[in-house]
Amino acid sequence: MKQSERHHLKDNELALALGQANMWAGRNQRTLMMTIAGVVLVIVAAVGFVTWRNSQDAKARTLLAEAMVVQEARVAPVVAPDPAAPGTPATPPVPQPGTYPTERAKLEAALPKYMTAADRYPGSDAGQTARYHAASILVGLGRFDEAVQQYDRVIADASGLLPQMARLGKAEAQLRATKYDAAIGSFKELSERTDLNVPKEALLLELARAYRLAGKGDDARKTLTQIVEQHAASPFAAEAKTELAKM
Repeated sequence: MKQSERHHLKDNELALALGQANMWAGRNQRTLMMTIAGVVLVIVAAVGFVTWRNSQDAKARTLLAEAMVVQEARVAPVVAPDPAAPGTPATPPVPQPGTYPTERAKLEAALPKYMTAADRYPGSDAGQTARYHAASILVGLGRFDEAVQQYDRVIADASGLLPQMARLGKAEAQLRATKYDAAIGSFKELSERTDLNVPKEALLLELARAYRLAGKGDDARKTLTQIVEQHAASPFAAEAKTELAKM
């Protein structure tokens, strides 16, 4: 077959294909338009979601930063005013700007800010971080049951290191609340996990402390001995030996 004839056939095939495509488009114009519109809507929705998500994250980070500023503020005594003139009421002492008179006052001021960030943006990283800080502050204020509730929410919803830190915080809150059996269970579960970035012997040391506070001396000795025998090269082994000597 001559080259000119081959080109002619290819041109005819192309023309036929284009013609068939035009016929299909004509018969299915409505379906085609709906498909294109659907794709456009999906793209617009995806862009809108990403924009909204970024906006939410930015707002959550702003609230988290405001709470952290309060928590990091200085504790300073209130300033005594100048003596009042005779016959006039005394002016009460006022705190220095940007400071709090006590550590407790500072924590009580920071707590609602953390909770606002956590409750408004519970699905964001900043919101979950705020909830973790709120739980830590509740421990510092002696509100242990509330702290455990917030730690549980972090454990359930957060990702990365936060759930690990929340599990440790929860166990400590239980211990400080004198709920020794619960604390023992938490520390024991933690010491048996393999996905934590905390040395096993450090967790065993906390477990031994929980046993000792619960009055379970034999279990405490057994746990401390386990540290000494199985983790002899660890710096926690020396602390375990010291605790054993005290017992």
